[in-house]
Amino acid sequence: MGSSRYFEIRTRDREEAAESLNRVAPHRPRMRFDDPEAGGVSLRTANYDGLGADLMRLGGMHYAAAVEPVDFLLAGFVADGRGVVHGRDDSAELPRHGGFLYPLGVEFAAEYDDASLATVRVPLDVIAPVAEAATGMPAADLRFEAMTPVSEAMRRYWAATAVHLTRHLAVRDADLPPLLLDQLRRLAAASLLTVFPNTTMTAARLPEPGRIPPAAVRRAVAYMDAHADEPLTAATIAAAAGIGVRGLQVAFRRHLDQTPLEYLRRVRLERVHRELQAAEPGAGVTVKAIARRWGFANPGRFTAEYRAVYGHLPSRTLRT
Repeated sequence: MGSSRYFEIRTRDREEAAESLNRVAPHRPRMRFDDPEAGGVSLRTANYDGLGADLMRLGGMHYAAAVEPVDFLLAGFVADGRGVVHGRDDSAELPRHGGFLYPLGVEFAAEYDDASLATVRVPLDVIAPVAEAATGMPAADLRFEAMTPVSEAMRRYWAATAVHLTRHLAVRDADLPPLLLDQLRRLAAASLLTVFPNTTMTAARLPEPGRIPPAAVRRAVAYMDAHADEPLTAATIAAAAGIGVRGLQVAFRRHLDQTPLEYLRRVRLERVHRELQAAEPGAGVTVKAIARRWGFANPGRFTAEYRAVYGHLPSRTLRT
């Protein structure tokens, strides 16, 4: 059986709260209580072999943390309240129901106001083999590239998944069968790879080693990967890359053998594929609805394009 190391506490004591929350990730905290009588910290946390889960409430307070580098993926969503994460190069606002992935291997800062969080912890060496098996990309090349989900649909999916995982894992006296624990571990790994921007999303579309595209192409690729769920034109992509439309089209043809909009269409096709894979059986999800959400309005053309890339009909992906 998969027994856990479980810990639970409710406290208004600052030192006790800080010591308890350091079980999730080592950090230096600062707390400011809006109402010392009503405020307090509650935490339920559990650690399994290769998987961890936490439910925490930072009630009636502003909680700021300078977090030391972690060697595992720590991701979650804001069930209530709000927050912000400051990475080395960027920041991410986290509204209520916002999803997040903390930066890996570097210091970062996080702030939360009267917030409730559900978080999941997965070692990179658990996720990397899943990525390699799914894409063929070497496990050592896996990198996560942003702190927020790739789309609104994936944010919703991640919120539901984080709740599902924490409700199964952050439980006193849980004694999970090894098979179930392995399934939860795989669900966590596959979800993180699907939800948060990472190198598996572009591995199949970028040139072979030794053919490094220019910076403008790399900026355009990153922009399209991060904004694929938004209306984009060649002009907006070129502006984000800091180059003219004609220059960007020439660069894409030369280095990626496709146009920017062809690349964007492939990104969106992959997002459809991932949503079909993630859909719960019997939940009323349809291929047509997912395809339309990602801009594929012609069912016949979409089906042909999907089959050409993945080797089978999209309805088969939805069923399996």
